[in-house]
Parts: sequence; structure tokens; C-alpha cells
Amino acid sequence: SRAPKSFVIRRGKVGNRVISLVLNLRDVMMPNTAQNLKENKKNKLKDFLNVAPTLNVTHMMVFSKTAIGLNFRILRVPRGPTLTFRVLKYSLKQDIAAMQKKPHTPTDRELLDPPLLVLNNFSKPGIENEMTRTVFQTMFPALDVENLHLRNCRRVLLINKNLVDGTIDIRHYLIKATPTGISKSIKKIVRAKIPNLGGLRDISEYVENDGIVSDSEAEENPNNSLNLPQNIPGRGNVKAKKSAIRLKEIGPRMTIQLLKIEEGINTGSVLYHAFETRSEAEAAGLKKKKKKQAEVKKQRREEQQRALETRKQKKASKSKEQQQQHNNGNDDNDGNDDDVQDTYNQRFKDEEPISDDEWYRREVGEEPPENLFDRSEKKNKNKGGGKKRKRKAPEAAGGGAASGSGAKQSSKAKNSRKKKNNADDDDFNAFGGNNNNNKFKQHRSRKDNKKSRGKRRR
Repeated sequence: SRAPKSFVIRRGKVGNRVISLVLNLRDVMMPNTAQNLKENKKNKLKDFLNVAPTLNVTHMMVFSKTAIGLNFRILRVPRGPTLTFRVLKYSLKQDIAAMQKKPHTPTDRELLDPPLLVLNNFSKPGIENEMTRTVFQTMFPALDVENLHLRNCRRVLLINKNLVDGTIDIRHYLIKATPTGISKSIKKIVRAKIPNLGGLRDISEYVENDGIVSDSEAEENPNNSLNLPQNIPGRGNVKAKKSAIRLKEIGPRMTIQLLKIEEGINTGSVLYHAFETRSEAEAAGLKKKKKKQAEVKKQRREEQQRALETRKQKKASKSKEQQQQHNNGNDDNDGNDDDVQDTYNQRFKDEEPISDDEWYRREVGEEPPENLFDRSEKKNKNKGGGKKRKRKAPEAAGGGAASGSGAKQSSKAKNSRKKKNNADDDDFNAFGGNNNNNKFKQHRSRKDNKKSRGKRRR
């Protein structure tokens, strides 16, 4: 629980390779980092900073891209400082594996323990070296040498500062141990690899044949070998036996350059800048200006908070008054219903009812047209429907077979047309004659549509 924890995130549009670099750096910081952290475009840096203390996060590494290049920031949560680097070049894990003859992919067991941190050339005096060294050291848990188990030392993170140009190289290695003092053939047998014994009479020929040993193994550096104080994972790496320690790079690798160091988190004064220098008087003036701006900002926030509280109080009092007026109005209306009805009865109790003709004379000032208010004639007119057509008697058939068939067809056609006309007249009269001509047309069109649909079904 006391081990430092970190977030590795990206901000803005950075590209697919930078996204892969973020994921690779999360593997380097394992297991004390959020490997499956989900980032959203709507999330801001403030959101991560607010949730960091809850999750005991002590450092944040942020990648962002500008028009000049790729930037890399390390933030010490919650009070700073903030270190800003420029990423000059980088290689991903797959790029490192593509360059190797026998690449190695780290397993989950190898990422279960934090890497060992090795810092080089950070001992020179200067605020940039001291701050950078301190920030990198606090990103990883401290080593307890007395209780250290070698089986938990699986990886190494090397951070080297070049004295010539001031750039910083970051490399990630895997620690591998192999037993020494034995030939290549014995190593294969120890590692449970079945050798090729074709053409040999006995396995002793395979073991005793020194020609199989390669030149690189014959010239093995003795400085890389040591007697193991503990057992190390791997066949043949037994306590008190000699084994050679080798480092195999697994990536990623980065070359970065320190740009500036700030107090706080992106808001404090600049403690160091790689390209700009200020005198003590300029730094004091800038610090005073920053302090004054912070005071003005704080005062403005307090005024806004007071104005907001005043607005809320006014709104609450206004809504309370409206509610009180509404309740009083409902009480008055309930008591005055009887008074309103009595006033209406007293006003119109002495007036006698008047006819429609008299009302028209008073309102218009003229005599009403004849039969304007006579409802009996309109009712009779609507019920009668106008004059009915007389049906003609069908013509008698005669004049031979041909004439008879023609007469029958003509009489049938006439009868159908008459029936249709009579039906149209009835529908027309049912809709009130000429007064409702549009309604009749609409009814007629719907009726014809129904007939056409019936014919199609047949």
C-alpha cells in the first residue's frame, strides 16, 4: 500500500504509435500502475488529478503532441513539481523485437514485480539534476536489501544522462541468468532440450565433443559471472553455483530532453528552463506578479460565490411569495362563487326574453332578411332533398335476335346509369344539397374508391 502508484495517459490527438507507446510504458511501470485505464475525450487532466488521491496515485505521466513535437510530462501528485520533457525519438516493444535474432516477450510473471531503477550521471550539482533524480527515484518502491529475494528481481530500468548534449536515455531490460562452466551441449540437457544424436554411437560423444562449443561461449566475460546467494528462476541457477547474468532489452526505449521544471501542477513558477534564464530580480518580480494574480482570482471567486448565494435567496423568496399569493387567491375564489351567481341573477332577473328578429334589430340596426331565422323551412329542405326525377319505362324488345340483344344491352346500360344517378341524388340530398357540395364530393370519392377496391378483389 505504501508503494508509489502512477497513471500513464495521453491528452489530445497523438496518433496510433504514441498510443502504443503509452501502453508499453504502462508495462514498464507494472504492477503499480493502472494498466487498463480507459481514457475519454471528454475527460480533462483535472478529472484524473481529482481521483488520484482516492486511489493513492503519486505520479502521472502525460503524453501530448504539439506542432513542434511530442511532449512528456511527469507530475508529482498532489503538490508538484512538474517536469516537462521533449521526446526526441522512441522505439516500441515490437520494434526492439524485430531487431533481435531471438526476441523475448515478457510474461505476466516477469511483470509481477517492479523493475530495479539504475540512474547514471545525475550526481552533478544543479537544480535540474537534483529534481530529476528525486522524481525518478520516488516513482519506484525503495529496495529493502536485507529482505530482498532475487527471484523478484526480473527487470531493470536504466536511465542515463548524456553529459555532452544533456539528453536522457531510457532503456528497459530483462534479467536472465545462465549457469557457467559447462559446455553448450550440457546446457541443452540441463534445460530439458532433446539434442540431435544422429550419427553418434553414444551420448558420451555428444557430451565430450568440444567442437560444438561456439567462440562466443569460449570467450565468456568472467566479470558477468558470480556465485548465486539464492536460487534464481531457471534451470541450473542453484545457490552457491556460478551463473552468468545477462540483460536482454525488451523495450520500449526513449530519448528525452528536459525543458523546464515548475512548482505545483502546471500552475507554479518556473524553477528551471533549458532555453531561458532570468536574474533573481526578474524571478522575484514574476513571483510577486503570480501571487497577485492568485489573490485577484481568489477574490473574484468569493464575489461570484456571494452573488450566486444572493441570487438563490431571491429566487427562493420570490417563489415563496408566489405560492402564498396563489393560496390566497384560491381561498378568495372559493368564497366569492355564490356572490358572483347572485349578482348575475339580480342583473338579468327583470329582463324579458326577446326574439331573434328583435335581437337582430338591436344589434345591426336593420330589419332582418326574410326567413333568416325560420328553421322549419331549412329542416324540410334538408329532409326533402329537392325534386325527384321520374323513371322512364324500359323500351320493349323486338326486331329480331340481333335487335333484341342490342335492345337488352342498351336497356341494361340505361337502367345502371339511372340507378347510379338516383344514388348520387340521394347522397347529394343527404349532405344538404348545394350548401355542402364539398362534403358530398369527398363522400363520393371515398365511395368510388371502395367500389374499385371491390372489383380488384373479384
